[in-house]
Amino acid sequence: MVVISIGFYVCDYLYIVFTKRYYWWSFLCDVVFLFALYATVIAIDVDNPRSLPHNKVILLCYFIFLMVYLVWDAYEFLSLPQGKERDFYRSVVSWELPWLFVIGIFEIIALLWNDHFMISILTIIILSIVTIWFDSSSAECGN
Repeated sequence: MVVISIGFYVCDYLYIVFTKRYYWWSFLCDVVFLFALYATVIAIDVDNPRSLPHNKVILLCYFIFLMVYLVWDAYEFLSLPQGKERDFYRSVVSWELPWLFVIGIFEIIALLWNDHFMISILTIIILSIVTIWFDSSSAECGN
């Protein structure tokens, strides 16, 4: 879980570094990302390897992260003229929407389901797929 989260937030950092426009509200988004990263690390509970991570908190952090990014990327998409950069943001938004839905639905399931071990396994699988997909999308940003 730690490796997945580090990979996800490193790609977030690179995504921000390669962003061409940085607005005043982008700083506020970055503050939300930092709080989400901090909460994710706390929820993983690396100091206590005998206990399972707090998956509901981790899923909520990823949900918030994707929601903020969706707003940011949708704004970029809607404000850009036709071209490659706008097409890039269209593909990013079309990636974010289904994964936001998947994580949101799984968060609801995790709240209702009491099998913490199975929730941990499914959280790792889902967030691994999200991270790999995010990494490949972020790599396109550098091209």
